[in-house]
Amino acid sequence: MRKLKKITAMLLCTMFVFMTVSHIQTKDVQAAGASMKGTWVSFLDIQTFLKGKPKAAFDQSFQSICATVAANGGNAVFVHVRSHNDAIYPSSVYPWSSQMLNGADPGFDPLADMVQIAHASGLKFHAWINPYGYRNGAYAGNAALANNANIVAGVTEIVTKYPVDGIHFDDYFPPIGAANINSMIAQVHVVCSSNGKIFGISPQGNVENNLKMGADITSWLSVPGYIDYIAPQIYWTDRYGAVGNTAMSSQRLAQWRELNKLGIPMYVGMALYRCGTVVSSDPGWATANNNLALQAQKAASLGYSGYILYNAASEVLPNAGQRAELANLKAAW
Repeated sequence: MRKLKKITAMLLCTMFVFMTVSHIQTKDVQAAGASMKGTWVSFLDIQTFLKGKPKAAFDQSFQSICATVAANGGNAVFVHVRSHNDAIYPSSVYPWSSQMLNGADPGFDPLADMVQIAHASGLKFHAWINPYGYRNGAYAGNAALANNANIVAGVTEIVTKYPVDGIHFDDYFPPIGAANINSMIAQVHVVCSSNGKIFGISPQGNVENNLKMGADITSWLSVPGYIDYIAPQIYWTDRYGAVGNTAMSSQRLAQWRELNKLGIPMYVGMALYRCGTVVSSDPGWATANNNLALQAQKAASLGYSGYILYNAASEVLPNAGQRAELANLKAAW
């Protein structure tokens, strides 16, 4: 009888732990559907504001970035932590980043500091990774590190050592085949889910280009087990074309919404960096200052759950057009 009671108690304890962990994971994953107002902090932003600084100056500069994002109504930062097959944190898989640091131990852990600062500023922190370190048709850094096993191990390293809110991939994938890439993405999703983190991808906005390069967005958005959200980069206005009469932004938003058979959360990636600049193929960026507000409103009407802005430099050092766009966006969302 005593043995039976002991077994029963152990089973109840196991069930309680399982239910508790499941609840935490479910809650965190559901948070992907909350209203997102994010900003991408790229390796280029890090080069501009953070690279080469000692801990105190680094922390102060990142705190300023977070304060600016929060003042503009933001609630999350997506920060490059691996961009060129190297890392901005002490890693057992990747070397120290040459692009974001100086290729050597800076004497502190930049990722740990940035996560703490973002959270203290009321912002979620998503660790942004270029998984293969591939861009412009070539691998960066040590190409031998660009394999699925290292990518999964690297993600595991982050989600088990740091209180990040999620893992985020960008739109650079090498021509290694959709099946190979999908295998990696599915493994990363398992690692993130088992650690209560959300995982999403920000593909380029051109659907056809994604499919050509092996980014199997149709599977990601129709088969469970790949991603928790998607954030297509819709970097066009509704005043697109030689005479500015093509509603390209709205067309792309609708196209992506139609692909989303699973109904997972969608965020629109928006080109803050283009605001107030002359783009011959897309005159809307220079002729209006409400492009982002209109795009966000259109996205919301289609069921999108928020937006992510590229990039931090355009918030910290905005031109006149960017300032106006940010103010109109904040008022609209």
